[in-house]
Amino acid sequence: MAVSHFSCEDYLDRYPLDEISPDSFWKTEQDLQSGLNNMYQYLNMRAWDEDVRTADCFPSGGNIISSGSLTPNDNESENIWNLSYQQIRAVHEFLDYYNRANETEEVKNRYRGEALFFRAYFHYQLLRHFGDVPIVTRLLNAGDEEVFGTRDPRSEVMDQIIEDLQWAADNLPARSWIETNRPNEVGRITKGAALTFLSRVALYEGTFEKYHGMSGYDKYLQTAIDASNEVINSGEYQLASNFENLFLPQGEDNEEVIFSYRYSKEIDEPSRRPTQTVEVNRFMPTKYLADAFLCSDGLPIDQSPLFQGYGSLTSEFENRDPRMKMTIWEPASDNHPQEGESQGEPVLSVSPTGYYFKKAADYNAYQNEVFTDEIKMRYAEVLLNYAEATYELNGSISDADLDKTVNALRARVGMSVELTNSFVSANGLSMLNEIRRERRVELAAEGLRYDDIIRRKTAEDQLPQAIKGFLFHQDVYPELVVGTDVQLDGDGFVIAQSADVRFFDPDKNYLLPLPSQQLTLNPNLEDNPNWSN
Repeated sequence: MAVSHFSCEDYLDRYPLDEISPDSFWKTEQDLQSGLNNMYQYLNMRAWDEDVRTADCFPSGGNIISSGSLTPNDNESENIWNLSYQQIRAVHEFLDYYNRANETEEVKNRYRGEALFFRAYFHYQLLRHFGDVPIVTRLLNAGDEEVFGTRDPRSEVMDQIIEDLQWAADNLPARSWIETNRPNEVGRITKGAALTFLSRVALYEGTFEKYHGMSGYDKYLQTAIDASNEVINSGEYQLASNFENLFLPQGEDNEEVIFSYRYSKEIDEPSRRPTQTVEVNRFMPTKYLADAFLCSDGLPIDQSPLFQGYGSLTSEFENRDPRMKMTIWEPASDNHPQEGESQGEPVLSVSPTGYYFKKAADYNAYQNEVFTDEIKMRYAEVLLNYAEATYELNGSISDADLDKTVNALRARVGMSVELTNSFVSANGLSMLNEIRRERRVELAAEGLRYDDIIRRKTAEDQLPQAIKGFLFHQDVYPELVVGTDVQLDGDGFVIAQSADVRFFDPDKNYLLPLPSQQLTLNPNLEDNPNWSN
């Protein structure tokens, strides 16, 4: 499954770009590939466990962004800033020399498209964390004036990102072309990946500007719709038939995968996600996420007569959206990780919430090293981007558009109740909330939730709350002492982290602080509001 860009024998794994002699390199298409290969590994910057920044997932030690305890002295900002600009510099080193290759313009444009995708990707990492940031579009030297430049407005950063992604989409090959003509290159950036990322970025900025009181957001929402529609109409991708297998070895390179971070037994360490999901439980679902799954009649648990409550460890899983059991491991079910020896109960010393993720959890990881590719973009996201952008732009969405997006996702898992305008009206629901819910449960634990609550300006409501787990049953855990071994709320639900240590300042926490080192080195940079006080 791995392609050449992860090979430890790659030329660029041994020699940095700025140490390559232009006279001996940049001659062939292989040189162009090698000139970009090293950048692929940094597309894992959005870690699979980034949902721990939200109230949907919880790591055993907590998370400083989720709890609002991040300080300017933490390394979070420095790491994001430095890595992003390092990779943008690597892109410009490539762009300075790629045109020397003895290849056709079509070939050279393909790899220029890859390079511009990377430039857009890392400018977006900077924008979503810091807002206004310096745009860099050429190779800078130490004495250049731009090195000590000011922050560019986020609107200009977005214009640059969109321009790069559109150029990339126009010049990159389709997945089907690679599969037919260059199967050994499956895994490189394609036209579909560029368009999918464009739809993600444009939806982010369109809704961010809408809910944070900024003007001009309509154009971004329209870009998200157009980019999503182009992917949909291309016919290059479709929903895989088996949702549960998507993230397991048998789901690699299925028809839904648009881009994946690739692992190989020959040259990589084992894939972290399936190993740590099963064996270490680096992050766990919360009650907040579990409660979000609809009942099988399409109604929320607080409205549906089908909801069976929390009377047993398994009752809340009954009569629910099938994705609940495919995402969160039902206690006492087959191969449940870390279950107690007698009753299949979750081990609270391993999962403080009592829940475990089943999505991407490969039981083989207990006994063996696994090298499963990690999906970074898939077709389901495109459908959800289209649905949400359409509603946000127009204030409405047709049943036809719901059928090709939300209802296609429900049909894939066997949930028979469709989301329609009449269903929403008859049951007093909010169409926007249901579209958002669909995204939340479909893409749970895929690293997109934090961006969702930031761009919609709902983090201030969701993050400063207690992180809760399942309903505690004393008869199942006779050895645990309430108040000593386990903390409960007034209704008996496990408290993994109390509300009194969780904070969110809406005038501050929607952006991260600029790295203190950068503020010292460049006096023309100003920090984000309320971080330097």
